[in-house]
Amino acid sequence: MLLNSLHADYIQKSRLFLYPLLKIRRGVSTVPVQTYMAWKDMFKFEENRFIVVYHKREDLDFKSFERAALLDNYLFEDMFELEDNKLAYVFDFSNYANDYALIRSGKYSMLTSLYKKRILYFFRSHRRHLLHVESYLFPEKYYETYSKLLNVKEELLKEVGQLCSKPNLRKEILQSSIKMIDLHTFNSKLPDEK
Repeated sequence: MLLNSLHADYIQKSRLFLYPLLKIRRGVSTVPVQTYMAWKDMFKFEENRFIVVYHKREDLDFKSFERAALLDNYLFEDMFELEDNKLAYVFDFSNYANDYALIRSGKYSMLTSLYKKRILYFFRSHRRHLLHVESYLFPEKYYETYSKLLNVKEELLKEVGQLCSKPNLRKEILQSSIKMIDLHTFNSKLPDEK
């Protein structure tokens, strides 16, 4: 299979380059609503956090997935209920701080070889996606192809170096607020003291 088209729309870079490190098998029935690299008033980009948002569900399928893939994940740090009936799971990528900084700055081809292998392994069974991701991680193999698809000189692509746009940092910030507990309702549910 050859790469014969390019993505026209913005792709969430956190989903493309951070999500694979969670080691969640691609193709599972539970998929995130969205992913982020920062959270307004909670986590800055420099804190190396990865936030994954899911719809809040109580069914057994989700609870089983939540326990195995999220709460027991080696990178899991915390979980929050959001005001819009969603759940935000926060993962600590401090051990990958250098790679995280490269992703944040759009230098995907400079990621460590181990990090690249993990990303490619995640996309291995989806050949079409794999070719796009491989072109982002190893642009030197794809300059000629992109030159033809974009109708630009190959030298220009080599000068730029990367074949995937930088993250749109505004789109990579979660804007939702944490659901606040109604203390009046909460207190009324507590057993009366005697």
